[in-house]
Amino acid sequence: MLTRRAVLARCLPAGAAALLSACAVINRQEALSTPSPATPRAGGTLRIGRLGDIAPAGAPFLLTPTNLQLFSLVYDTLVTYDTQFVPQPRLAAGWEWSADARRLTLNLRPNVKFHSGRAFTSMDAKFNLEHLRDPAVNSPFRGYANQMRISAPDPLMLVIDYDSPAKGSFDALAATLMPDPQSLDDANAGRGFVGTGPFRFQEWSPGDHLTVARNADYWQKGKPFVDAVELRILSDPQTALVALETGNVDWLSGVPGLDARRLQSDPSYQVMLTATGGTFYYLGQDVTVPTLADRRVRQALSFAINRQRMVDTALAGFGRPASVPWPRSSPGYDATQDATYGFDLGRARQLLEAANWDTNTSLTLALPGSAPSTGAMAQIYQADLASIGVKLVIQQLETVDFLSRLPTGGFGSLWMNTMAGMNLSPATFLTSAFTVRVPNTSHFESPRYRDLIGQVVAETSDQGLKSELHEITQIMLDEAFVALIAEATARDAGPEVARGVVRNPTWNVFGLFAFEDVWLDR
Repeated sequence: MLTRRAVLARCLPAGAAALLSACAVINRQEALSTPSPATPRAGGTLRIGRLGDIAPAGAPFLLTPTNLQLFSLVYDTLVTYDTQFVPQPRLAAGWEWSADARRLTLNLRPNVKFHSGRAFTSMDAKFNLEHLRDPAVNSPFRGYANQMRISAPDPLMLVIDYDSPAKGSFDALAATLMPDPQSLDDANAGRGFVGTGPFRFQEWSPGDHLTVARNADYWQKGKPFVDAVELRILSDPQTALVALETGNVDWLSGVPGLDARRLQSDPSYQVMLTATGGTFYYLGQDVTVPTLADRRVRQALSFAINRQRMVDTALAGFGRPASVPWPRSSPGYDATQDATYGFDLGRARQLLEAANWDTNTSLTLALPGSAPSTGAMAQIYQADLASIGVKLVIQQLETVDFLSRLPTGGFGSLWMNTMAGMNLSPATFLTSAFTVRVPNTSHFESPRYRDLIGQVVAETSDQGLKSELHEITQIMLDEAFVALIAEATARDAGPEVARGVVRNPTWNVFGLFAFEDVWLDR
């Protein structure tokens, strides 16, 4: 018998989405000691502090981490998952598969409106799914969308045909946000964002704030509970922390780890660990760069990562060291493989010597500008590499610039970042994550690696899946084109922390919040 996760793995077409919808709640931090009133209270403005601004380019088809709060507020998806990964309705009220699992018919929810007042129809859903095929969109779901043949025979009916069975396609359907197609130019320019979600976009003042207001026509009657949400840009971490502790904001995204540890012991706050097995830190290496072409050099650079220190210092203990890109719940996880790259500067030095490393060579390490955790990791790494004769130059890029290089691999040396999606189906992760798919950011490819990914997509047995994933993981470890650092329990900017007045904050496996359910107890 196959587990459900194995069924997903074998059914997923290449290019399936790596993220779920913003409303599939799987966990919730119960951090308050005072009981909550039985009935949610309506009204008020939820004030959320953020260390970085939104990045509208590509919105909402690129699920850029800095935009996730905005997307959860404004947009919705066709389907979602419950805590057991069972598909549940959202904008699609129901669906039916053909007997051969090659046709999916979705019946859309009636009386759903875009914030512009225009009715949401199957033609809008068709446009958004087909838009993923555009190479200019740079969507990780492009390969998946290319396998869909979509028709809209009725305003409330969407039909998707596939060449092969594709019940795992819900991973992609749950990830694709549904904007008003007429609003895409405005969204990409940051002038406005129009969806069917619980809140309507009001204004964005770059570098200062973004405000949304309650959608009175939201399809979930009686929701959302709060009148407005204000995302405040507080670029200095200590100023942002003061704003939280003095009550000037109700919620802070990206609290420094040590401060989150302190607040975790205070019953007046909720420290929300939203990564849930889907956030891993890694070091990427471009194998086409001459200085990194020898895999012994890449292996040496992996042995030189002090993973435990990075977890303890940069993540304040909110995570665990990792050598493989799988949470322990994944069929791809193997404890022996996960112990491959212990911190060993002696071994790193030997590998460099065997590869005739030139100590006059400098390597550049690119970082995204809005991720303090990777900055702290880079400082540790730079000092350790210097002790074995490797010069590392840290280059902090603007977040938009950094993210634009991920799909095509424009770093030219090393980079450090987080990746997501490994807590879903392994096939989804391997066919959509820029870091490990083919083509990938590192420009690594081998016929065997490509073939194994195809086998994972088509696999029909648990044992076969485990065997294939074990071999894929071993290739990653041997070739070291991506060197895992840690599995985090919080998002890359740091834990989310809310004051006690914030009630019912719930999130999904990728840390996306269901803001329609949040209310204020004040």
